[in-house]
Amino acid sequence: MTVVATGRMVHTALAAAAELSKEGIEAEILDPRSLVPLDYQALTDSVKKTGRLLIVHEACVTGGFGAEIAAIAAKEAFGYLDAPIERIGAPDIPVPCSPPLEDAYIPKREDIVATIRKMVA
Repeated sequence: MTVVATGRMVHTALAAAAELSKEGIEAEILDPRSLVPLDYQALTDSVKKTGRLLIVHEACVTGGFGAEIAAIAAKEAFGYLDAPIERIGAPDIPVPCSPPLEDAYIPKREDIVATIRKMVA
């Protein structure tokens, strides 16, 4: 399982991977560090190795950079994918200012764990 995550979501994805490893589900976390330039080779190599791709970011899913990463993976490694590419991001709404609403807005470890379980089932 390849998980591409950026920023704060890297730590969230690492926590999810640690939890899933106890169940025998291994996730390779790829932190591209920058989107421009993007390390196309690392992305492609990881997807070819694992056969699955989950993209996690705090941006809205619609129009987010995760779509670009998915497009690159689909173009360069489509034949290696064993499952559809999945994306986890913020809902398509304005960023809330209230701390409780912001907490609900940002993807969580539980979201990543549930999506990965679904992808490997």
